[in-house]
Amino acid sequence: MLGQGAKFHDWFAHVAIGVTAVAWSGCGGVPASAPTILRPLDQPHAVAVMARVFREFGLEPVRNRLIHFGQKDGQLNLDIASKQRRFGIAYISWQDADQLGDELPKRHDPNAILVVRGAGEDDDVRAALLFAADYMQDDLSGEEHTSTAIAAEQKLELATRDVLRRAEHESWP
Repeated sequence: MLGQGAKFHDWFAHVAIGVTAVAWSGCGGVPASAPTILRPLDQPHAVAVMARVFREFGLEPVRNRLIHFGQKDGQLNLDIASKQRRFGIAYISWQDADQLGDELPKRHDPNAILVVRGAGEDDDVRAALLFAADYMQDDLSGEEHTSTAIAAEQKLELATRDVLRRAEHESWP
């Protein structure tokens, strides 16, 4: 009798392990996929894209023009500006936003392009603020491909064209 009980116990243990294995294999279905990692276009690449658009509009681009900005007489770096005129674009990374703090105006509409004026001797300078976080790419990482570098570049080109058309329309200095 004891022999039959032991055999039943062994048989039951094998069946239980088999059922558990089947249940676990069917539970998840598809294995977990790697998350898609997004990052903004890097600054040198973004500047090259914006400079190309400036040239298309007949403007000679210059890099890193510093202007006085804000209430505390801080400085804002225009990553790309027009050599002949007094306007440009600041490509704002999260580090820039952190450094500028409260001087940076709040965006109520994420699709709107903010334009600010310089301060002091630069009060006639206009600076369009393009936020790097709006130009994300995934570089084909992860399982789900969401946004290519080409799409991010095209979005940045469009925003730069919008800024230059506005500058032309509003006769920025």
